[in-house]
Amino acid sequence: MSFLDIFGKLWTLAKKIEELFTLHAKMRESVEALDARLRALELQMIRFEADRSQLITEARAAANVAAVGVASATISDVVTRVTRIEMQQNAQQNTIQARLPPA
Repeated sequence: MSFLDIFGKLWTLAKKIEELFTLHAKMRESVEALDARLRALELQMIRFEADRSQLITEARAAANVAAVGVASATISDVVTRVTRIEMQQNAQQNTIQARLPPA
């Protein structure tokens, strides 16, 4: 084996090592880019979860307001009907008393 053969093999080995370092740098860049994207997705998921909790809270509040509105309307309707019935009964009693002779 001559000096040029050894030098040629060392040169080839050095080129392959250089290619490995280049590939390693590209892989590191790719992994860092993926890490950044995963962190962004994680932050987005945290925001979505917070927004979902806020939405649920607001939906519950809206449902409570609607329930109170329905209950108020129902109570108001019942009061109106009871008042009408009482007025009709008072009118009937007044009519009956008006027809009776004075005592």
